[in-house]
Amino acid sequence: MTTPTGAVPTDVPTDTSMDTSMDTSMDTSMDVSALVDSLLAPGGIRAVFQPVVRVADGTVIGYEALARSTAVPMMSPAAWLEAAEGCGRRADVELACLAAAAAAGAPPGRGLIFLNTSPDVAADPRFGALCARLPRHVVEVTEHMAVEDYEPLLEALGALRSNGALIAVDDVGAGYASMAHVLQLSPSFIKIDRFLVSGLHLDPRRRALVEALQAFASATGALTVAEGVETPDELRALKEIGVDLAQGYLLARPADPWAVLSVQAAGVLVPRQRTAETQDPAVLEQALAGTATPAEACEVVSRHLARQGGLLPSVYLERGGVLRCLSRRGQWLVMDGMQPGAGIAGTAFSDGVEIHCPDVTTDARYRLAVPGVCAEIAVPLRARGAVVGVLNVDALAPLLPEHQDLVRRCATLLGARLEELHAEGAGGSVLHDLGRLAPVLAVAASPEDLCRAALAAVLDLTGFDSGALWTLDVGAGPVGGGTVTVAARRGPVADVLVGMPDAQVHQLRELVTDLTSCYSGGTDLSLAVPPMHTLRERGIRGVLVVPVRDGWNLTGVLTVVSTSSAYVAPESVDAIEALVLQAGSRLAALRRVAELSGVAAHVHQLLAPRAAGAPWGPGGRRLQGSRDVPPARPTPA
Repeated sequence: MTTPTGAVPTDVPTDTSMDTSMDTSMDTSMDVSALVDSLLAPGGIRAVFQPVVRVADGTVIGYEALARSTAVPMMSPAAWLEAAEGCGRRADVELACLAAAAAAGAPPGRGLIFLNTSPDVAADPRFGALCARLPRHVVEVTEHMAVEDYEPLLEALGALRSNGALIAVDDVGAGYASMAHVLQLSPSFIKIDRFLVSGLHLDPRRRALVEALQAFASATGALTVAEGVETPDELRALKEIGVDLAQGYLLARPADPWAVLSVQAAGVLVPRQRTAETQDPAVLEQALAGTATPAEACEVVSRHLARQGGLLPSVYLERGGVLRCLSRRGQWLVMDGMQPGAGIAGTAFSDGVEIHCPDVTTDARYRLAVPGVCAEIAVPLRARGAVVGVLNVDALAPLLPEHQDLVRRCATLLGARLEELHAEGAGGSVLHDLGRLAPVLAVAASPEDLCRAALAAVLDLTGFDSGALWTLDVGAGPVGGGTVTVAARRGPVADVLVGMPDAQVHQLRELVTDLTSCYSGGTDLSLAVPPMHTLRERGIRGVLVVPVRDGWNLTGVLTVVSTSSAYVAPESVDAIEALVLQAGSRLAALRRVAELSGVAAHVHQLLAPRAAGAPWGPGGRRLQGSRDVPPARPTPA
């Protein structure tokens, strides 16, 4: 929508359109001041809500909050916001809109609330305080003028994200919401402007642009929202393209909490037998048949599920006793090398049973990989009579029975294909990297040399520019406990890492306690998840955290970062983990050698005075030639 929090859509017909005679009647500052006073008075603004609907099946996943003036209901919010800006009180009015939305409480079904704000107000501390009172929400960044300096806005949005907010860019395809703006903000939702949606079923150019935006969103882990949908033909075209979400007068008009999907829109979106096109098993079977590796098969299933809109799939296969993430969609952090029994996915694997969690906030096993998740389902993958992995799906809205059935069918088909492929993964590249870098670790003569060599090897494999390796007490307790020592550092922003408080280093340690690695998911959203958000605030875009272990004792943490890229190549992670495992074992051996050398030196020091003269003979006497006095004999009783 084109106006801030709770604004009436100005790009579609509306019964609250601005009365143009109002412009000429407000010709004094007193009139403007009185208008703003009326808006800020108790009850001066009320909130109405318009559903945001999943195109794949017609599910309402949230509501956009829209504002109405109780004193001048026929005046558009665009007009009274402009008036408020003219007298320097726009921020106060926007915050009043937000407060009115918060007063409505949480939508049914743990739905999201979409709230508009201008960039200046997003950076206002009062805005963050109000957001903290809200249920699950999405902050839509709207612009009434171009953003000249993104740093304050990015800092403010980073703080909101760290507290669980999702970010949307409004009006993409019109006004100031350019693709450069989208790239700067890395939103979770891309709202496609009404200008592109209107008549796209008749205009190949509009359709091509919407298809391009959908492809971009899919590649970056964002969801699309088509705004201002007014006709069934437009909605059908959006569904054909695969747009994730939609809102507009066809689906439901803004109303008091909580409007439902219109009968006309339901006729387009809700199949009579509740079977979406993407649930056709033949489509997936054909795509799986063309795969040549387990990784390709996992990717096909992830892509298939992600088309449902609001579903965030990830596929894990067991490799070397841990669960490796071979494909994902939408997760900001990649939980790789997960131990069986860790989290919902790890538990489903170890127990060999499906787990459906309707509300992740009630399950202590849930692990946050992206904010805003409502529900999760994990289904074991079976091949050759054994559980070989798990298909996990996070959802931004409650999982309908049809979605659960879809995930189960996908798991069955993927398991069958993995059995045909014998779950053989490619290892040539990993062996090449290990053969090239492992000898460097093997010849390190001291713990210091080994730590520096291990850090340099990981930087080589990731292409990242800086890193640090900390050693920890083996017996270090919970977060914040135990001694932290910087064992190696390298690169232009290593100071950012080594300057972290010990408590934050222990948070990184806790993050990978039962993982073999954790790394950024390929977008700038990756570091919005704690504890990574502290690195993002220092200009870091990409990160890889690997535990250093002596067997299963966690003795250190190696972290490499990049200020230019958020992407970690999955094919390099196996080699990195193997190298760090080798480094951990050798580091323990070198420390043991150093300890034994210290003991030997101490013994030598104790024996040195005796070794300076002739050897001692029997009875404590020096051998012949010694001038030492023999020890006194005891007096007989």
